[in-house]
Amino acid sequence: MTYPRLSMRSSFRDSLRAPLRSARAIAGAVGLLAAVACDSRPSSSNPDSASAAGGPGNADSVSTTVSSSGWDSGAGPFVVLPTVDGGLMAGSLLRPDASELTVGDTAGVGAASADGRLELFARSGKVGVARLTVEGAPRVDEGCTAWPVARLAVDAGVTVAPWTAAFAVGRVTAIPLDSIEGLASRDSARLATDLTRLASGLADDTSSTFRGLPFVVMRAWRTRGLDTAFIVATLARRVNQEDDPKEERLVVVVDAIGDNAKAWTVAWHERAAGHEEELVVAEPLLAFRNVGAPDVRLLFGRDDGVALGAAVLTRGRSGWRVLWESAVAGCN
Repeated sequence: MTYPRLSMRSSFRDSLRAPLRSARAIAGAVGLLAAVACDSRPSSSNPDSASAAGGPGNADSVSTTVSSSGWDSGAGPFVVLPTVDGGLMAGSLLRPDASELTVGDTAGVGAASADGRLELFARSGKVGVARLTVEGAPRVDEGCTAWPVARLAVDAGVTVAPWTAAFAVGRVTAIPLDSIEGLASRDSARLATDLTRLASGLADDTSSTFRGLPFVVMRAWRTRGLDTAFIVATLARRVNQEDDPKEERLVVVVDAIGDNAKAWTVAWHERAAGHEEELVVAEPLLAFRNVGAPDVRLLFGRDDGVALGAAVLTRGRSGWRVLWESAVAGCN
């Protein structure tokens, strides 16, 4: 098996390699949130159309502090992610400064959660508000760790929509990401063609197993309401050998400025290859800004049912870079 060769820093990369996945057999590939099927729903968020390429916030913006882990405190004291088996009313609470040894700690979480309310977001924007109750990490096998459990509650009669990430109320504003499945067939086909062309032209395509094989766009989302648009997409190419099928998946962030797709550029990407049922790649969960700040952020997560971690990319004057990576809860 060829292990993932990723663009993120080593902690997020190495912690989700094969040793974590092989601790328990995984019957099949699991998307980070299979329940999310409605990313094209209209958003209740209304981000401004200011350029996202700006630098630090204005003097009158909300004060933020970047911690030693890279987490921007303007986004709040934690982020809650749904898990593959948690349904809509539970998830995992990720503390930004936790280490692999302290992922299950809950000390100080109650005080940090203020009034205990969370805003729930899908890729399309804000989808609801819930009350948070934090429980200790679930019991796991020896040699394994888990994040604390985040339980959600809503008022009677309120329906919880599928969500991809949750933050403390008033901390972030979503930048809507629209699925290309909502485009007219001609437009989606043209966009898919542009994405596969960009993917095929990446300089680090060094695998003789997959070189020359066509990419297929699995999922793709594009921004709405930004002057400097971007696209997030997952592509794949496969070797369909019956006795030894292999797959390569590629996650790309494309700066799609202007209507001329030939001028678009891949600003960040992550490549992973191996057996289909064992592949785990970064899943885009949310594009957002901290309230009062101009910088565009992209939250990614990985959850294969055994290991769970997250990372945030930010776009500044010099392009996209990794701002923060969480510790990873899983099995050694």
